[in-house]
Amino acid sequence: MCLKFNTDNWLTLISLLFAVIAGGFVYYQWRKSTKTRRAEFINQILEKLRFDKELPKSMYIIDYNQNWYDSSFHNGNLEISIDRLFSYVDYICYLKKTRNISATEFKIFQYEINRICVSDSTKKYLWNLYHFSKKIKQLALFSI
Repeated sequence: MCLKFNTDNWLTLISLLFAVIAGGFVYYQWRKSTKTRRAEFINQILEKLRFDKELPKSMYIIDYNQNWYDSSFHNGNLEISIDRLFSYVDYICYLKKTRNISATEFKIFQYEINRICVSDSTKKYLWNLYHFSKKIKQLALFSI
């Protein structure tokens, strides 16, 4: 049986072809828009980490004041600003863990996170938080 193309068949075929082309164009625009929004999202996170009023000051303290965690640390402004920084960095790690940012995107933040983690005072503070939370039978506050 031979399929004959009449005017209706040709119009249907042409309409289908246009629909496929339009669908491809819509998909291309959607992908482009998604990439732009992701880049803006990563930039917002980076801007806050590097140019916020408090977070860069805390990073500076961690980098250049090697013994910031001492008996005067608790219940002071330094504790609040360090906790704010750690919470923000923990959020970035959470985004990576839940795959809301890719491993490649996470590399943008890797340097700052490594700087925080190599600090002896950071290690002491997180060790203290871990044992305190264990003592009161609560989950640890940070996952970095």
